[in-house]
Amino acid sequence: MTFMLGLDGGLLPLVQAGGTIGWILLGLSIVALALVFLHAWTIRRGRLLPAAQIQAIGECLQRGDLDGAMAFSVAQQGDGLPASIAEAAITRMRNSPLGAFEVHDAAEEAGIAEVARLGRSLEGLSVIAAIAPLLGLLGTVLGMVDAFQAIGDQGPQAAPELASSISLALVTTLLGLTLAIPCVALHAWFRVRLESIAAEAGLVMESVLAPLMAQDTP
Repeated sequence: MTFMLGLDGGLLPLVQAGGTIGWILLGLSIVALALVFLHAWTIRRGRLLPAAQIQAIGECLQRGDLDGAMAFSVAQQGDGLPASIAEAAITRMRNSPLGAFEVHDAAEEAGIAEVARLGRSLEGLSVIAAIAPLLGLLGTVLGMVDAFQAIGDQGPQAAPELASSISLALVTTLLGLTLAIPCVALHAWFRVRLESIAAEAGLVMESVLAPLMAQDTP
């Protein structure tokens, strides 16, 4: 009865029916929602590949102003992939005896490092997706233990109470799966989105860094 009221009356009755595990899952759902908003803001093309940043670095390199490109890239660190990639490429070019031949490798390594850093931020959703069903199962097992203890104490006449207790015990599994399924889907979606932007960044920066790679080429 309480379970059906939970379905009809909203989330709070279900959480209350789930006891301590239910409240933990509610807290995790709030954290997951915050992470979704954070990733929606950070993992987007306009932020990771800002057109103004690409244009400014490209113009500096076109006119051979390495100091200007370097200063701009350092100032823009953390605000987009182009600045991080350009800073790494210019630094490697200046410090390596191979000069411009190191630009491509340096740019690729910097891009991989930045994407890996952003990818690590997605692990929060992955962890929540993994532990939510386990917490739900834990709540169900605890509820089942209590239910069978009750029938052991009261005998066959406790059957109606047993059925009600089992239905309430399953609430935590329902809550855990309800949280885990969207987290799994959103984690995969953000991962694909990040990889798509990273692939585009590689193509864009190859064109932007072309003047740099040609400087020491015979």
